Formats: sequence, C-alpha cells, structure tokens
Amino acid sequence: MFRKWRFWLGLVVSLAFLYLAFRQVDLASTWGAIQGANYLFLLPAVVVYFVGVWVRAVRWRYLLRPIKETSPSRLFPVVVIGYMANDILPARMGELVRAYVLGEKERVSKTAILATIVVERVFDGLVMLAFMVTISAFIPLEPWLQQITRLAAALFLGFLAVSFVVASSRRLTVSLFGMFTRYLPGTLGQRAKGLFASFLEGFAVLQSPGGVAAVFSTSLLAWLCEGSMYYLLMFSFPFVQPFYVFLLTTAVANLGTMVPSSPGYVGTFDLPAIAVLTLFGVEKSLAASYTLVLHAALLLPVTLLGFYYLWREGITLGQVSRAG
Repeated sequence: MFRKWRFWLGLVVSLAFLYLAFRQVDLASTWGAIQGANYLFLLPAVVVYFVGVWVRAVRWRYLLRPIKETSPSRLFPVVVIGYMANDILPARMGELVRAYVLGEKERVSKTAILATIVVERVFDGLVMLAFMVTISAFIPLEPWLQQITRLAAALFLGFLAVSFVVASSRRLTVSLFGMFTRYLPGTLGQRAKGLFASFLEGFAVLQSPGGVAAVFSTSLLAWLCEGSMYYLLMFSFPFVQPFYVFLLTTAVANLGTMVPSSPGYVGTFDLPAIAVLTLFGVEKSLAASYTLVLHAALLLPVTLLGFYYLWREGITLGQVSRAG
C-alpha cells in the first residue's frame, strides 16, 4: 500500500513540475534545437560527469574509514548502482539500495552505511549552498533564489550542527534514545536501541578534523565536475553563458531533486534548471531543449552502467526493488 501511495504521489508531483517547466515553451522549437545540437561535446561532458562519480566513491571511502577500510574501486560500482536505483525507483530509494548492496558486499552494518549516506547528503547540500552564497556575493539573485538560499542554509547548517552533536556524544545519544525504547514490548526496545547505536557509527568521521576536511573537499570537487559537465554540454547548443551560471544551475536543480517525485527526478530537476537559465537570458524553448538533453545525459549512461554492475555483482532487480 505504501509503495503504491509513494508511486502516485511522485507521479503527481512530477506532472505538476513538468507542467510548470514546459508551459509557454514552443515544443516544436525545443525539438528542433535537440535535433540540431552538436553532440560532439556530449562525450567529454559524460566523461567529466563520471570523473565526479569516481570522486564520490573516494569521498565515501573517507566516510566509511572509521567503520571499515575499503577502496574507491570497490565502492564505485555500488555508487553507480545507487544512482541507477534512483533512476528507476521513486523517492530517492537508491540511497537504501546503496546501503543494502554495500552491506551485503562488505559484511558491514547497513544502518551504519545508511548514516554515512546521510552525512554525504548534508555535505552535498553545503556545497550547493556554498555555490549559491558565493555567486550571490557578486550577482544579485532574484527573490525566489534568495529564498531558496535561506531555506538551504537553515536546513543544511541545522543538519550539520545536529550531526556534529551526535558524532561527539554518541554514548549519551544512545542512552537518551534507550530511555524511550525501553517501553517497547519484548525485545523490540533493545533491538531498536542496537540499530540506533549502529546507525550512529556512520557519523564517526565527523570526530576527525582531517576527515571532515577530506569529505568537504571531495564533495566540492565532485560538484565542480558535475557543474563542468553542464558547462561543456552548453557548447552543443547555440547559446553562451559563463561557468558560474552552470554552478548555480547545478545547485538549484539538484536541490529541486530533494522534492519527492517519480523515478529519475522527472520535473523536479527540469523546472529549476530551465528557470535559472531563462533568468540569465536563455530563451525558454532553448533552455528546455538543453535541459532535456542534460537530464538524459545524467540518467542514461549511469543507469546502463548500473545494470551492468548489477549483473556483475549477481544482484537481481527484485532484490533492488525490495531493498528500496
């Protein structure tokens, strides 16, 4: 029942965002721009994107180091499988799939792995926020972008503060949690407390200044790679914008994907990307054609590679769906 409800909610949200994104767009002009694009720049753009995915695997290694030492080469396929799952399952269920796959592969607590992914997302948000704040220091942003920046600051700085508190006082946090779970029937309370203690292990990297610096620097590099992909793809279309416009597009579009949607962030990625580009003078139909090609370039290669890694790891789609 919950899965059906989640599917229909995501579908309704995606349709609403698509309507807002493509209203007043000349679809014939959009299709013409897609047909006339110079796809010579698509390959280097995708290569740069996958460099960023590799950097994310390096970052995950730093996050996992207090739990288990592993290598980026072992983590990269799992990261790709998680991206693939996000593209075929609703509501970012790929994060749960990633925790499941790595837990099975490395025999590590899945709840602890899930916590490292939570920390990842906090640092991703901080980088998005850094892009927006830095750009706003030089260029006045529209009120709606200022509002998004304030909301992102409150959300991610708040999560960061909570994460640091939890990391520095894990025993106390578990004890406080146990005060509530002890009223649960049977062994349920102890099991819940044990799972919670395991989850908090994933925050251990925040106890090390060097670990925090490594996670932030790799987060920054990963998102600079993605922004560079957006910039390179621009040369396939008849418009020119400075690099910072694509960093802003990267930030706003990816913050948009936090909204629950159908698989692949349909609509929730496209609307903010088109909105930012038109804000800087790109004609809306052209912005729509660029965004559609960009979205396809972000989804299709990593999804196909994810299916390959699923096959290589001996994991079925049924297992992926159940993990999500």
